Formats: sequence, structure tokens, C-alpha cells
Amino acid sequence: MRQDYYANSKDYINRWVISYADFVTMLLALFLVLFALSSMEANKLQEAKVQIEQRFQDAKTIQEKENQKIINDLNQAAQEGNFANEVKFISTERGVIIRINNNTLFDEGSAIIKVDARSTLNKVAEYLKTIDNKIIIEGHTDSKPIKTDKYESNWELSTIRATNMIQYLVTKYGISPQRLSALGYGEFTPLESNKTEKGREQNRRVDIVILNSKQTL
Repeated sequence: MRQDYYANSKDYINRWVISYADFVTMLLALFLVLFALSSMEANKLQEAKVQIEQRFQDAKTIQEKENQKIINDLNQAAQEGNFANEVKFISTERGVIIRINNNTLFDEGSAIIKVDARSTLNKVAEYLKTIDNKIIIEGHTDSKPIKTDKYESNWELSTIRATNMIQYLVTKYGISPQRLSALGYGEFTPLESNKTEKGREQNRRVDIVILNSKQTL
């Protein structure tokens, strides 16, 4: 009799629906919890991202202010020293570039600093002594081939020019060698096309890079 009841009772046969409904409810609750947790993590990640971006922006603003102060001081020195037409001051992510045209500093194919250029270089050196930033001297040439008894290539010429600049700053002005380094790029980082004389003139240059206070050599 009991077996017939189980066999024919619709209430008994459909009892699995209750268990299934409980399982689905628990599963739904689990997904809701997981979703809530993932939303919290996403919010935390977003907050962290905003904080990092804010710190980078603050650091960038501080660097820009530092660069602008250096440029203002250099402009004043250039005006007082009457060499404003011979140099350019450029703000970059690395720091401030003092760009001096090669024609001001060196004769063609030579790495000896011209006597006439020393007054300009002296004014720049006097300013460099007032700050503690690291400095990189970068030599550049145009693409005109060179091969002399002293220099086999533009690369060698640009490097020796940069080295001679460092030697001048150290021996004449006592700037610490630990603050200085030299790089020679030859013709491989042009500013303008080497197809014109005007472009080649722009490419022949020496850059004195005043690194920002957090940069190291």
C-alpha cells in the first residue's frame, strides 16, 4: 500500500523541485557574493589607479616648476652676459637642456673649444656651480663624413668634444667630476634633415643637460 502511494503520489514525485530550488537559490546567493567582492576589488583598484596617477601628476608638476626656475635663472644670466642669441634653453622630462651651436664652440672638424666661445661657456659654468644637479654633456654632428689624423668618425669627434667640455668645467671651474658625464652621438640623433645646410647647422650642436633633481647619471 505504501509503495503504491509513493508510486502514484504527485506530491512525492515533485519533491525534487524543492531541493533544486534551494540549490539554485544558494547558487544565486553565491554569485551575488562573488559579484559584490569583485566590485569591491574593482573599486579598490580604481582608487589605487587614481592615487598613482595623482602622484605622477604631482611629480610632473614639481619637475616642471623646477625646470622653469632653472630656465628663468639661465635667461637672466644670458641677458646679463649678452649671450642669449648663442644658446637655447629647453624644458624636457629629463631636465633642462642648454643647447649651444657647434659653430659657437668649435671650428669645423676640431674638438678644441674656441677662445671666443669661452665667455659664453664661462657664464654657463658659473650658473652650473650654483646648483647640485647631475649634468650630461652630449655632442652631436651632422652627417658629413669626417676622417682625419685625429678623428676617425663623427662619433669620435662628438665624444671628444663632449669630453673636452667636461675637462674645461672641471679644471677651470672646479665642478665635481661626479656630477658630470659625456656622451657622443655623432650624426645619429639629428634635429633636422641633413639634406640642407640649414638642417646640418642645426644638427651640429652640444647639449648641456641639467638633469632634474631625482635623475642620476
